[in-house]
Amino acid sequence: MVDILRTDRQKKNKIPSWFLTDFVRKNNLVKIDKVFFAAENWIQDDYFVFQYKYPKYVYSFESALYLLNLTDNLPAILEVTGQKNYRPFNPKFSSVITHTDSKPEIFNLGITEIETNLGNIVRTYNYEKTICDIIKRSATIDSENYIKAIRNYSKQTNKNTGLLIEYSKKMGIYTKVSEIRW
Repeated sequence: MVDILRTDRQKKNKIPSWFLTDFVRKNNLVKIDKVFFAAENWIQDDYFVFQYKYPKYVYSFESALYLLNLTDNLPAILEVTGQKNYRPFNPKFSSVITHTDSKPEIFNLGITEIETNLGNIVRTYNYEKTICDIIKRSATIDSENYIKAIRNYSKQTNKNTGLLIEYSKKMGIYTKVSEIRW
């Protein structure tokens, strides 16, 4: 039984589109998105589908807090970061908040893979980069989520405060980070 089917494989292997259409019909697959089909009983994982469509984005801010279990508040919309000039869609007409890092060395800090609550692997920032991001943009983060994230990070047994300090220096927020008791 096929759970999901992504059309990039069809194109990559030069399989005729009529074959894909026939396969979808015979296996009762439903169209989840433009390039993504799944079994009728597949539980849609918005994080996984979005990342599949736009693999250069990394989950950040409130989405990363949720994926890292630093908050239990499910974000109403996805929040991602991309490199400068990466704009595959118009964010004004999207239910996704997009951020841009103009420096590749900052964008690439702390990218990791994590399993969503539905068991799919997506790219997000690690604990330390996510904490630095929310501290840097604390004025735009929901205050309840901000406080909860800082507290939950402080309680982590696998936190890496050395890495947090390193990232904060690179991101120009060392003073703010060093003022917080970890």
